[in-house]
Amino acid sequence: MAGQDLPFGRVRLTVTSGSGPLGSPRGTSGLTHIVITEPCDRPPAVSKIATVQWPRNERGALAGLKTTSYAENALMVEYALARGASEAVMPNTLGQLCEGTGSNIMYVIGDQLVTPTLGAGPLAGVTRALVLDWCAGELDVVERDAPIGVLQEADEVILVGTTRDVQAISHVDDRELLAPGPVTRRAQEIWARESVKDVDP
Repeated sequence: MAGQDLPFGRVRLTVTSGSGPLGSPRGTSGLTHIVITEPCDRPPAVSKIATVQWPRNERGALAGLKTTSYAENALMVEYALARGASEAVMPNTLGQLCEGTGSNIMYVIGDQLVTPTLGAGPLAGVTRALVLDWCAGELDVVERDAPIGVLQEADEVILVGTTRDVQAISHVDDRELLAPGPVTRRAQEIWARESVKDVDP
């Protein structure tokens, strides 16, 4: 990191089990740590999402883990990009709303901000946790599972993630929404206020 001019970008820390034989068994040589940085453009304040039918296995061995197994995510993102969206949002094996390929999903019903529970299989994203924490005293925020079709009924939809922060969604597939809506705008204001207080909350 020293000497890099990275006004906005990504840092990826990958930890592996270390050198080992080809195949599934692990080696015993100790962990390998890889740090990669790259500049990136800031995501727009408003974006579009596409829903996909390929499910996240909430009961799988890797459920809740961030791994280098990105083949499924890459396919889903290509599907979304081909439809003019920046992110794909998937269900779990029960048909419940789960997550995006690199983001957590939230939506608004009435005045209530809702996000799937961790039991539905999404990653426990840092941004997700901070939004839940910071918004809890000022917004009606709940964790609740619902079918992925809830996005076709929601008043507002939001993606949250490390580079997206709190991003308003204007389209879910072909459905157009107000973006940002009033609850989204308030969540963005809270995020902007709280995130500057500590570089590493």
